[in-house]
Amino acid sequence: MSPGSAPPDPIPEDHPQIQFLAFDEVEEVVGEPPGFDGVQLNRRLFDLAAGGTPHLIADVITFKPDFIHHMHRHFNADQMMVPLQGSVTMLDEARTPRELRGGEAMVVPRYRWHEVRNQSGEDCVVLNLFSGVGEMSEVGFEAWPRD
Repeated sequence: MSPGSAPPDPIPEDHPQIQFLAFDEVEEVVGEPPGFDGVQLNRRLFDLAAGGTPHLIADVITFKPDFIHHMHRHFNADQMMVPLQGSVTMLDEARTPRELRGGEAMVVPRYRWHEVRNQSGEDCVVLNLFSGVGEMSEVGFEAWPRD
């Protein structure tokens, strides 16, 4: 353990507890990220408000067929996406497509341009994580300026 990294003893009573959630028990809402075409349905599992996690946002997201979240990046958060059902196509800054399927994960370090598309013709459900932030307003979204 590095100096200064020891946990408080005792852990404060108001510190968040371990939590367990069933995805289908979390309300599904229409997501409205800037720069997208189509339908994105979000289930917010954890963030600062919902779970007391100041450095993690976790969502289960359903991308409907033909969904596109146009080229963008995040200044303040690393992103990880894991397909739970179906597949999604990811494009990097060079617009190189890469299909992401169950049993695979994708990490997008902060500042890296990327685009998400559901070209499969079926719903794609992913576990999406943002690390380093506790609220979506902190992610630091920027749309691709060259489109």
